[in-house]
Amino acid sequence: MTHNDKKPRKRTLLQNASLHKGCTNIADLLVEHGISLNVAIKNLDVRPTMESIKDAYRSIAEAKYGVDSTAKLTTGQISQVWQDLTKTLSENTGIDFPFPSDDVLQGIEDYY
Repeated sequence: MTHNDKKPRKRTLLQNASLHKGCTNIADLLVEHGISLNVAIKNLDVRPTMESIKDAYRSIAEAKYGVDSTAKLTTGQISQVWQDLTKTLSENTGIDFPFPSDDVLQGIEDYY
C-alpha cells in the first residue's frame, strides 16, 4: 500500500473532546448573549434527522419542565411538548405533524 492509498484516520479522542468542549462553549456563549440557535444559524441549511428533531423536542422539555431526558416526562408532558414543537413547525412550514397513532406504529420496535 502506497502513502496515497492509506485509509483516512478516524477522529482522535482529543479531537472528540475538543469538539464537545467547543460545542459547549458555543452553546454557553449563545445563551449568555440571549441568542437562540435558530437566530444564530438561520441561513445554515441542515438536513433534519430524527436526532436533530428529538434534540429540539428535548430542549423544549428541558426549558418547560426542567428534565434532561424524555424518559423523565409524564404522559401529559410528552403530549404538551409535542404540541409545542409541532405548533411552531406547522406555523413555519404549513405542514401538519400529528402524533403517531396506533394504526401507524407498525414496525415500532425499530424505535425502542
